[in-house]
This record gives sequence, structure tokens and C-alpha cells, in this order.
Amino acid sequence: MIRAEITGAEIAEEMEKERRLFQLQMCEYLIKVNEIKTKKGVDLAALEDKVKALCAEADRLQQSHPLSATQIQVKREELITNWEQIRTLAAERHARLNDSYRLQRFLADFRDLTSWVTEMKALINADELANDVAGAEALLDRHQEHKGEIDAHEDSFKSADESGQALLAAGHYASDEVREKLTILSEERAALLELWELRRQQYEQCMDLQLFYRDTEQVDNWMSKQEAFLLNEDLGDSLDSVEALLKKHEDFEKSLSAQEEKITALDEFATKLIQNNHYAMEDVATRRDALLSRRNALHERAMRRRAQLADSFHLQQFFRDSDELKSWVNEKMKTATDEAYKDPSNLQGKVQKHQAFEAELSANQSRIDALEKAGQKLIDVNHYAKDEVAARMNEVISLWKKLLEATELKGIKLREANQQQQFNRQC
Repeated sequence: MIRAEITGAEIAEEMEKERRLFQLQMCEYLIKVNEIKTKKGVDLAALEDKVKALCAEADRLQQSHPLSATQIQVKREELITNWEQIRTLAAERHARLNDSYRLQRFLADFRDLTSWVTEMKALINADELANDVAGAEALLDRHQEHKGEIDAHEDSFKSADESGQALLAAGHYASDEVREKLTILSEERAALLELWELRRQQYEQCMDLQLFYRDTEQVDNWMSKQEAFLLNEDLGDSLDSVEALLKKHEDFEKSLSAQEEKITALDEFATKLIQNNHYAMEDVATRRDALLSRRNALHERAMRRRAQLADSFHLQQFFRDSDELKSWVNEKMKTATDEAYKDPSNLQGKVQKHQAFEAELSANQSRIDALEKAGQKLIDVNHYAKDEVAARMNEVISLWKKLLEATELKGIKLREANQQQQFNRQC
């Protein structure tokens, strides 16, 4: 059976239910507000839909319950005020979260870069200087690879700097920390580049040093062979043997001249290293000075050897000339001492022949004079064989004098015999 009308008590009861439901919904809303203030991740979109629904419900209740309209309106305005506060808090929180995200991303980049710089510094400092040319070349190649990796991180440094500068420009709440990190990052990058450059210079100096050591060792080995060559004291025992020794010495001197260019280049290279404050400049100077001293000693010994060979050559020339003259004088002595004058046959022809012999001797006087001059010169320069030179020279001169005396005597006897024969014929 359908009732025709609703009593006032029933209406009051229904209004009370709706009022309590609205209050319950408001409580749920306030709980959500508290969650927003204390927790992350609340769905504002869903909450906004709830606010709109409550406002619509409040409008409906004001129309359907005029007696409670004022109370409902107060609640509605409280709802809107709280919602606007929530939106403001949410916007502020979003901004702070965004600032925090940008800061943390910057700090993460800072940590990554500073950690990489530390590792790279350790890597660059790890290699020790090389002990040969091949090792020095390998060091330079590896070091250049490090530079390639450093260059590859330039964009990362630039990006981190731009991020930090953007935070400073926006007046970030952690600007002081950001500014400090930017300074550290810049200093670390500069220190890394400075370290790389320092090690590059060291490795290049190491390469120069190993090249100097290698070339110096080669020259030292070459000079050892030349010094061994100069240990030969053989000066020859004949003109041919001395000429052969002189030819070998001339070849040796050509080798010295050819090597001189390399030694001069080494001297200039060492001087350059010293002037550029090479880390091993003292050792370079010591080796250079020892090399030049040894070179000079080698040249002096070579000059002495050449002078000795020249003396030997002049000596052997003198010996040859003296031997030839001695042999020639002895041969002529046979003619000068024969007794052809005792045979009366053809005395006139013998006299004429003797005159020709005397002319021959006179023509060879220059040979004797030359030999005497050469011998006296060797004696005057204090030749090492001056005593033997003097003995030979005196021997030849003595023989020559005897030859001249014998020739003169034979001439006299021939002329006397011829005159006697002429006298006998006239008688």
C-alpha cells in the first residue's frame, strides 16, 4: 500500500542522513589532505574529481535543504579553501622535487666526473719512464690514447658546467654547494690537463734521452773499434809496406770525417737537452763531455799515427835512396879501383873512358847531396831513427869520398902511364 505523503519526522531523518554522509565525505577529503602533506604520490587528479563531486553535492543539498544551506555553504567554502591550499602545496612540492632532481642529477654527474678524473690521474701516473727507444715510443702512444679519452669527456664536463650554471641562474636553494662543486670540477679538469701535459713533456724528454743514449752507445762502439785500429804500432819495414799502411790510415781518417757529422749532431742535441733543463741534464752533460773528450783523443792519436807513418815513409825513402846509392857507389868503386893503367894497350882510350867516368860521378854528386840533406833533416827533427839515419848517411858519404879518391888516383895513374907511353914512343 503506497503512502500518499511523507511526515515531517521522516524528512528530518532523511536530511540528517544526508548531512552525516556529507560530513563523512568531508572527513575522507581531510584525510586525503593530510596524506598530501605527509606522503608522496597522491593522485591529485582523482582528488580533484572528488572535490568537484562534493561541491556539486553541496549545491544540491543547499537547494534541497534550505534550512541547512548556510552550514553546507560554510563546509563548501572550507572544502574549496583546502583544495586550493592542496594545489598550492602540490605545486610547491613539485617545484622542490624538480629542483632536487636537477641538483641530484648535477651531483651525480659531479661524482662521476671527479671519480673518473681520479682514476685517469692514477692511470697517467702509473707508467714509469722507459729504458729504451721502443719503450719510450710505447709510452708516448699510450699517453696519446689517454688524451683521446680526456677529449672524449669534454662534452660531459661542458654539460655538467651548463647544468650547474643553470641552477645558479635559477637561484637554486643549494647554489652555494653547486658553486663549490663547479669550482672543484673546473680545478680537477685543469689539474688533469696539467698532469697530462707534464707527463707528455716527461715522456718526450724520455724519448729524447733514449735516442741520445742509443746514438751515444753506437758512437762509443764505433770509437772502440777505431781505438783498436790505432793500437797497431807497425810502421812498416819497407817503402811498399809503409805506403800500404798510409793507405789504410787515409781510409781510417775518411771514416773519422764521416762520423764527425754524427758526433757534432749528438753534441748539438745534448746541448739542446741541457739548455731545455732536461730532467737528466747532468748525465747528458757527463756523457756528452766524455764522448767529445774521447773523440778528441781519437783525433790526436790518429794525427800522431799519421805523423809516425810519415816519418816512417821518409825513413824508408832515405833507406831506399841510401841503399841504392851505396850499391851504386860500390859498383863504381870496382871501376875506380881496377888497374887498367898497368895494361899499356890503348891507354889513350882508357884515359878518355876515365874522363867520362869522372863526368858521371860529377853528375851524381847531386844524389849524394840530396841524400845528405834528407838525412840531416831527419836528424834535425829528432826522428826516432836518427842514429841509424846518421850511420847510413855517414857510411854512404864515406864510401863516396873513397870513390872520389880512388877515381882521382886512377886518373892520375892513367895519365902518367899515357904520358910515359908517349915519351917512350918519342924516344
